Amino acid sequence: MNREQATANLKSIGIEEPTQEQITNYLNQVNGETKREKDRADKYKADAELTAQLQAKIDEINNANLSELEKANLQTETANKKIAELEKDIKIMNLKTSLAENGIVGEDADNIVNGLSAGTLDANALGSLISKKVELAVAEKEKEFLLNTPNPNGGTGNPDEKSDAEKLAEKIGGTIGGDNKVSTDVVSKYL
Repeated sequence: MNREQATANLKSIGIEEPTQEQITNYLNQVNGETKREKDRADKYKADAELTAQLQAKIDEINNANLSELEKANLQTETANKKIAELEKDIKIMNLKTSLAENGIVGEDADNIVNGLSAGTLDANALGSLISKKVELAVAEKEKEFLLNTPNPNGGTGNPDEKSDAEKLAEKIGGTIGGDNKVSTDVVSKYL
């Protein structure tokens, strides 16, 4: 962090005109905390590397004491665990695909899949999903009914469909205007 950034940070926390001493103290404090965190991270990294080395030695010692049959059984057990994990992942992907095909995606699908994976079904999440779907279906039906409802002046509620009166006016306007472009333009303004 440079002095300009430090000045901006101090101003953002309410110090209108930070002094050079305040800026220096702030930078020292930030840099000190950053160094401490970096040192901690380096220590954890070294501990992790040491743990991995020790685990490798433990595995080596354990494997040295195992017979060939025991080693094969251990490898088979490890492979079976991996297969089980992969089968579970495939089931989850298939379930999400099936849900997506039925219009259930995103957070709703995740809630259902996570619940089923845990061996439970969140009734609230499922109820909420069903309510959303019903609301969307009702809204779509209402829109459809409104579009197909007759107007008191004739025709339907569909703005793209012209009433008998509008069709007649266009026909008359077309015959009155004829091939005259100005007349056609004027008549079209009223349609």
